[in-house]
Amino acid sequence: MSNRAQTPRQDEAGKSAAGYRPHLDGVRALAVILVILFHLGYAWMPGGFIGVDVFFVLSGYLITGLLLREISKRGRVNLVNFYSRRFRRLLPAATVVLLAVVALSLWLLDAVDKSSVGGDVRASALYVANWHFIAAGADYFAPGDVPSPLTHFWSLAVEEQFYFVWPALFFLLWFGVARFARRRRGDGTLGVLVGVLIIAAVSIVLSLTLVPSTNAYYSTFTRAYELCVGAILAIAARRYAGKIPNTPVLRSVGAVAIVVGVGALIALAATIPDATDYPGTAALLVTGSTLLVIFALEFLPLGIGHKALGQAAPAAVGRISYSLYLWHWPVIVFAPLIATKLLIAAPRYRGVQIAAMFLLAVISYFIIESPIRFRLGRFAKPVLVVAVGLGVSLAVALITPQFLKPQAAYGQKALIAVRDLAKPENCPYFPKEWKDPSDDLPCVYRKGGPRVIAFVGDSHAQQWQPAIKALAERYNFTVIRATRGGCPANWVTTYLYDEQGISRPDTDCDRWRARVYRDLVKVYNPELIFVATRSQEKGLRDGGRSVNKDKPDHLRIWAAGWDKTLRTLTAGTGTVVVARLLPTLPWRVPACLATASTAAQAKRCDSRVAVDQRILPYNAVIDQLPAKYPRVIVIDPTTIVCPKGFCPAIKDGIVVHRDDNHISATFARSVAKQFRELLEKAGALKP
Repeated sequence: MSNRAQTPRQDEAGKSAAGYRPHLDGVRALAVILVILFHLGYAWMPGGFIGVDVFFVLSGYLITGLLLREISKRGRVNLVNFYSRRFRRLLPAATVVLLAVVALSLWLLDAVDKSSVGGDVRASALYVANWHFIAAGADYFAPGDVPSPLTHFWSLAVEEQFYFVWPALFFLLWFGVARFARRRRGDGTLGVLVGVLIIAAVSIVLSLTLVPSTNAYYSTFTRAYELCVGAILAIAARRYAGKIPNTPVLRSVGAVAIVVGVGALIALAATIPDATDYPGTAALLVTGSTLLVIFALEFLPLGIGHKALGQAAPAAVGRISYSLYLWHWPVIVFAPLIATKLLIAAPRYRGVQIAAMFLLAVISYFIIESPIRFRLGRFAKPVLVVAVGLGVSLAVALITPQFLKPQAAYGQKALIAVRDLAKPENCPYFPKEWKDPSDDLPCVYRKGGPRVIAFVGDSHAQQWQPAIKALAERYNFTVIRATRGGCPANWVTTYLYDEQGISRPDTDCDRWRARVYRDLVKVYNPELIFVATRSQEKGLRDGGRSVNKDKPDHLRIWAAGWDKTLRTLTAGTGTVVVARLLPTLPWRVPACLATASTAAQAKRCDSRVAVDQRILPYNAVIDQLPAKYPRVIVIDPTTIVCPKGFCPAIKDGIVVHRDDNHISATFARSVAKQFRELLEKAGALKP
């Protein structure tokens, strides 16, 4: 072996004069496995999403190294050739996944979810999925009934945007600085390094200042520094490659650095609790750990760390990592739907999911990805590959979503209703908008006169905001809002079961209520506090025990939770109005309406209050509250939403429900007068 460490020069096929580098495929394997473990819901891997960051750093390193070699060899960057290689590498497998998602969506999803997936397909095919999810306010970590099977395309979009911009920018930067450097007897490397450092620094500042937000997590600008860090390492490799001695000491240093770097990544994946403040400072640690691993693998002498990461198994997983990443999330999303569709009782099927995603990845790699990537390049003209690639992307983006659009006459009205919710506006509402629940404050939603009213609870209180706003405008009330998505109004600790049966308690809501409810009364002392919730559908904690909503003890725990809430809210001098629970309907109303072409067909989406027998004992508890607590009044908004026990899907041309249990904001606004009269009749509101 030479007395200098070899810094291999990798081409698109992963081959070079120094040979294939299986240890880098080992890094890819680590990254994709972390992501898969996270998405499978393993409680001991809550931060596995950091595997995406590892991919970013590695991509920045490899792509910049490729550009540097091309500049050294040809004196320029052939953009057509570069984009041709990228299209052959990424587009075929991604297109097959998109088409598979469309087919499965047609089979498994209702009309509303199909339409949503159609928009995701369009954005994914055009590699702008990250901006699409930012615009939609998507939450990757708290999905709804059916999470998008294409959410993971956000990271592919970031990389594709990098691939599109970086070669031209790098070429201009390199030769612009190089021309200046040649006057100073330099080759421009140091100047380019400074330029990339500036870009990275701006990205880091954005990453740190925008958290917590969807923009911070998905934005290309907040993630650019991770790609730039890889690029910086590649530039450094050009300057310092082959200058590090191959000594036993440095081999040991390399082995230790790899162990420390990999260990740090695993530790971070196991200890970062969620993505609330991500990327932020945690992503800096992930990036630094990844940088350490790649530096040790590529700069320091070959040793045990290279052998460990380059073993046959991790290297094989790394080679199929792209296809594996593409397929793993659709498999996880669609698996329970397929099981339900086929009437398969499979409460725990992680093993089946893992087998399916690996099988699909292997098939994709050997039948689609590898042949097109390597064999097509021998005879296909780069300009033709680019033209065909752009054409395929546009065709998928423009044509396939049409199959997922509802074709019925009521389809557009139904899709509008899905998004017709009472906007939080100037007050925080979603959990990710609250930095520390124990430091939260009630929010002044509307500044009016001296009379103050408030509304308190979860989304079932929030949905009445348009009616309360109309009421406040009529009487010039000041309105205080103490609503938070997913946080019950009664004082119970909730938890949710994920797909794998893991319960996750939510103590944030307890801390939030403790501060906000107390300050609501102490600071504002409203003359009327409207309270509504849907907590009867939540799993509850009883000491250290989890009690599912179907267990006999659930009602007892739920009823006991009203005591602390009402003692806190009645500590002032105002009236507390508790709303009876609205029924959960047997279907999502917009999904039903989306299939209706006539008024008669739309009538089939109506239902009755009696379909939800489960709320009867819970409403009986609410009915007894006025006897136990002073100044508590109970009202029944069901008389507005479902008059005479009948729940219309459409009333006076307005879609009443935006799902199976929430009313639409337009409907809430339209019944503002009825809402006011309901409060007046109950004696809760004085003109």
